[in-house]
Amino acid sequence: MKKEISSHRPEALNHTINDLGQSLGATAIGFSDLTVLPEQKRMGFDRAITILVKLSDGILNQIGEEPTQTYFSHYRSVNRLLDDISLRLLLTLEAQGYPSVAIPASQSVADPDDPFTGAFQHKTAAVLAGLGWIGRSALFVHQRYGPRVRLATVLTNGPLAVGAPVTESGCGHCRVCVSACPAQAIEGQLWTPGMPRNQLYDAFACSQQMKEAYQHIGRGAVCGLCMVRCPIGQ
Repeated sequence: MKKEISSHRPEALNHTINDLGQSLGATAIGFSDLTVLPEQKRMGFDRAITILVKLSDGILNQIGEEPTQTYFSHYRSVNRLLDDISLRLLLTLEAQGYPSVAIPASQSVADPDDPFTGAFQHKTAAVLAGLGWIGRSALFVHQRYGPRVRLATVLTNGPLAVGAPVTESGCGHCRVCVSACPAQAIEGQLWTPGMPRNQLYDAFACSQQMKEAYQHIGRGAVCGLCMVRCPIGQ
């Protein structure tokens, strides 16, 4: 039986989306207000739903000086799970009359100015939802799980109550990720809202290191060394 959602009670829609997302395997769900962003960055939508899935500690803790094949497979499996959850949330929203867009967990778009960007930045929505901040590594850092998470996003105009954005880095004086990066791609700067990504890390240097050092693990293998060294979430 379809649950009716009143447009005058945004908390009811939040409750429905949160319960469905977690029942499908999400570790956490966040809700954010996108109207603080320029129109071209929010694709015509006012709200975002962040889907967060925590990565396996057992798998991550096996990473030593390089990523493992098990980690690479796990990374891709979690991306598929996130995409499945995003689709189910999107269908639920559209059944309630709110056209929405699901942004895949891992997607690159053809942008000649930035070949390492996506259609929408998952980290932006997660920070605006109050789930965490951006680390020196340019990874999203959850307040409890650290960077050991993957994200996906659903954009919508559904009447959702939103969280309070995080506006300060929680990294403090820690620079563990800077030392851990084999590509020396992390600049070491402390994140502030609105900071360009290239002030935090060199995406090209990171990509080249993965291509040159980890092709034997699999095409598109991700490193993860800065993530597993981060003390938050260990």
